Amino acid sequence: GGALPDLTAGNERLGQFVAALVVRFAAGREEWREQLDLDSASGRRTLMCACTPQPGADGDLGYVIVFDDITTLLQAQRDAAWGEVARRLAHEIKNPLTPIQLSAERMRRRFLGSMSPQDAEVLERATRTIVQQVETMQQMVNAFSEYARAPEMRITRFSLNQLASEVVDLYRSHDPRVEMRLELDERVDGIEADRGRVRQILNNLVINALEALDGVASPRLEIATRSEQAADARYAVVTVCDNGPGIPRELLGRVFDPYVTSKPKGTGLGLAIVKKMVEEHGGRIDADNRPEGGARIRVVLPVTDSTRSASGTRERRGELRREIV
Repeated sequence: GGALPDLTAGNERLGQFVAALVVRFAAGREEWREQLDLDSASGRRTLMCACTPQPGADGDLGYVIVFDDITTLLQAQRDAAWGEVARRLAHEIKNPLTPIQLSAERMRRRFLGSMSPQDAEVLERATRTIVQQVETMQQMVNAFSEYARAPEMRITRFSLNQLASEVVDLYRSHDPRVEMRLELDERVDGIEADRGRVRQILNNLVINALEALDGVASPRLEIATRSEQAADARYAVVTVCDNGPGIPRELLGRVFDPYVTSKPKGTGLGLAIVKKMVEEHGGRIDADNRPEGGARIRVVLPVTDSTRSASGTRERRGELRREIV
């Protein structure tokens, strides 16, 4: 127990883990099983940790600590729950919206011509408000449906670099005050993916970055592609960086959850939808803050569709990493 603090070596998350163990040993607890949440600048990890005493040959008492990193498992459970919530909300909200809008428009047509100017103005203003608010709710329902939809992938081979250029050109003309830089790795050629969804991934990430740059003196947005070779396959990496205020520390690790946002406008589903589409491709996404300031979102997509299928099979097995200390 006395040597445990020597393990931390400046590692923030490991320091929290060791501190949690020391507290339990100091309280005289020798056999326990608990969930530990560890926070650091790179986000939160959740460990299921079990401790059992193990007497040594010379009479000294040692401990075996076994822990599983269940962060991904918990996230998958949350994603499934949110998908069900989104499906039900979309269904329940959508049904009454059309009759509400039609009824308001029918009242306006029926009574507007026979009213005094003062009453007509009240009716006009009221029906316009109803129609506008219904349209707002319809947009929200569409976002719910987008998040909850079943994957229907349309896989084609296309140039990721060309698509990134198209997206940047579109937003460069849309928001000329922002300096947009594009760094393309020529080794990233064709990838096998759903082009429409990858375009939406890029669109959402650029929109998210532009919103973060609102009010920044010299706004700058950088999009880069890079080719990476892993042990099992080749991947295309897209990084979107901005020089905005960055992601609040308390939101790191949760920015891809539905309705987690630090912005006053929007549905809070943008990054959740991006994460869902990335994972449908067998890819992964993460977020952090750059040392020089601003947020960085990193998307890793398999270059071939066969990698996606194999990745999906591995995910379904639900393998957990187990380590013994």
